[in-house]
Amino acid sequence: MRTNAHDPLLGKVARLYYDHGLTQAEIGDLLGLSRVKVTRVLAEARQAGVVEITVHSDERPFADTEAALVSRFGLHSAWVCPGLGRGEERSPSSLGVTGAEALASVLPHIRRVAVGMSTAVAAAVAHLRYHSDTAVEVVPLAGSRGGRSSDANPHEVATTLARVVGGTAYHLPAPLLATTAEAAAAISGLDDVQGTLDVAAAADALVVGIGSTARVAQALRRSVGEAEFATLREAGAVGDASARFFDADGRAVEGPIDRRVIGLTLEQMRAIPTRVGIAGGAEKHLPLFTALETGLVNIVITDIDSARAVLNRPVTTPVTA
Repeated sequence: MRTNAHDPLLGKVARLYYDHGLTQAEIGDLLGLSRVKVTRVLAEARQAGVVEITVHSDERPFADTEAALVSRFGLHSAWVCPGLGRGEERSPSSLGVTGAEALASVLPHIRRVAVGMSTAVAAAVAHLRYHSDTAVEVVPLAGSRGGRSSDANPHEVATTLARVVGGTAYHLPAPLLATTAEAAAAISGLDDVQGTLDVAAAADALVVGIGSTARVAQALRRSVGEAEFATLREAGAVGDASARFFDADGRAVEGPIDRRVIGLTLEQMRAIPTRVGIAGGAEKHLPLFTALETGLVNIVITDIDSARAVLNRPVTTPVTA
């Protein structure tokens, strides 16, 4: 049951637009708001659940492109949303909405899912409207970053996803990156930490975001300096999955950063049967292509521009060992 625990303006604007058919300009004049403000309020109303729109059709906007991705990379399925143009308010939401649709198709067939650090994964979980009839277990595949609470942290993504689907969440009491390799080894050896990682490694499905090395990700800035990140790029890193960096052939980029990570390795991730990757945007084209070409993921959620970019790249012969 919906509650009224939201800004009353959301309901007012939504009713005028959807129930009474007023244009955004007319609503702005009536309530003393700019047209841009009205647009933002309508978007917020949908995000808050004040407005729910159901499209009674199975037609997918980019079905041909999705089929091409499945064929080219041997995927289980592909899900494509509109382009993520800069400055467009729909961009983060569009990838999240499509990601939620993909997750809703996967979850009925699994009992345990491991989730990684990713704002895209968090957005998909935030849009998910699915309740499982079975006891789904949700477990982080890596530790969490410290500091202020973040929806992108694996622990919080796991907790939120478990709450949405009516499942059970595991907790991994560890940081994503330890201060030293020795500290990481010691923490990983703790019974509670190793036990949770063992559970994650035995998951039926994996859900991760694919990062790039164009710049230091927000989640890593407190733990990885620019100089360290430059060293990663010099070593051939093109992207990462929950701080496990890989090169253009899909190989793990070993070094100081990799030895500090507390989480599943790329090899362990690839051993999980269903592997869902979510990524979009121009800087993700190369890492997304690598993740697809090397089998790091076998279900992909991305935007149409990224989908076309990876489809247009020449075939390679990656080495994943």
